[in-house]
Amino acid sequence: MSTIKLDEKLMIAKLMDKIKICKTNNKIVNTEFLNIYKRELLIKELNRLKEKNYLFFGGFKDSEYKILIMYPEKFKEEFDLYRNNNNSQIAENAINNIIKAIRIKLPKELIGKYEHRDYLSAVMKFGLVRERMGDIIVHEDGAYIMVLKENAEYIKNSLEELIRFRKSEIEIINIDKVELKPIDFKEIKISVSSNRLDNFVSEICKISRSQTEELLKNEKIYLNSKLETKASKEVKLEDILVIRGRGKFKVCEKLGTNKKGKNIVGILKYM
Repeated sequence: MSTIKLDEKLMIAKLMDKIKICKTNNKIVNTEFLNIYKRELLIKELNRLKEKNYLFFGGFKDSEYKILIMYPEKFKEEFDLYRNNNNSQIAENAINNIIKAIRIKLPKELIGKYEHRDYLSAVMKFGLVRERMGDIIVHEDGAYIMVLKENAEYIKNSLEELIRFRKSEIEIINIDKVELKPIDFKEIKISVSSNRLDNFVSEICKISRSQTEELLKNEKIYLNSKLETKASKEVKLEDILVIRGRGKFKVCEKLGTNKKGKNIVGILKYM
């Protein structure tokens, strides 16, 4: 059995434990932060089990990483209100007790100097796995890092000890205090003869099929957060494609066909 399959079995086993705790102890439970691939895996299992009392949330609406929150029947009405963007103090309090944000405000001399990778690499130095934090929202003058509340104090204190952030202001805040920013995209169009992954990668990167094969072989390509090495894997609308060293892309729409009969597809590149 492959490592991936073993990982999937472990994820499902952990999910079953969470469901048991939720129902037996009549309490709200949560997972770590999950990428889209892991969420889809758990959704399939939740649907199979006919579970309804859950939601995925990462601190803000369009977050890339989200935690799974499961709640007992007594909280169903409150979480239904929250899901429909209505006020629910119980649900809000529960979520604020699970997710916090760490706000980093840079000194004047460092404004505009740090990128997403600088903040990510800083936190990864502390020995935490990626699943212990969610999205990182980068501004010119700093960043917000979504984290599990149980790790917030440790991450804050560790960041304060790093030389790069020694003059920065760092604090733990509630997620409703996070300043969001619109995601910047560049729109591009490609023409593909089929929905095979290698076709998309070749056209997006403007490289040969043999170069695309090298990227797949060297494990540089992720489809919906899952490492993909199969050239014939089908790409669908709304899929997220990450090509290491080339960028992150979203397949957004089919725009018709060209004179050669190839499909014209709209792609959004994350900037």
